[in-house]
Amino acid sequence: MYQQHRLPSLADLHRWAEELRDSGFTHMRTTALATTAAVRVESAGFHMIQDLVLLEHRAPREAPAPAATTHRLLIAQHEAASQVDRAAFGPDWALEPGAVGEVCAATPRHRGRGAGSPLTAYAISGPDGKQGFLQRLAVAPTAQRQGLGRALVLDSLQWLGRWRVQQVLVNTPIDNAPALHLYETLGFRRLSERLRVYERALV
Repeated sequence: MYQQHRLPSLADLHRWAEELRDSGFTHMRTTALATTAAVRVESAGFHMIQDLVLLEHRAPREAPAPAATTHRLLIAQHEAASQVDRAAFGPDWALEPGAVGEVCAATPRHRGRGAGSPLTAYAISGPDGKQGFLQRLAVAPTAQRQGLGRALVLDSLQWLGRWRVQQVLVNTPIDNAPALHLYETLGFRRLSERLRVYERALV
């Protein structure tokens, strides 16, 4: 999500677009991209559809214990997590059940935690070297303002702190005021670097 080890070439982007179009897809969307990658995809005909704020936490080991109870997010709950995602973000931005597993696999190890019974909130975090990532946080609208998001973020920070990461990163849309408020009250600060999501029509 944050670490881009190799930029795809224009030939790569055009080839992927052709392969997706031949498979019946009508649009191609990127993950959150930093500036260098964003310039590359813009030159390949992509347009920005989401502007993201990137935040960092420099002291995860100092995070207080969460007040609300969380529990392990099981693979069998990925379908339920996808439903929480859809309720929280809408169908255009929700993760399908398989994509929840892909987020878990994005780092060498991960921690998936849920809250509520039935599941109404979840978070996925993972370390990669000295960096840690809060890769996904979703709270269903019916469960918001109950402290579940706060508990899940604190749980993630404490766990990442035990892996001795020195920096935890998270991103959220620039217009998501509740999420920005939550992260900043828990010790995250905004970075000057911005991330953007792009899309290209294939028809």
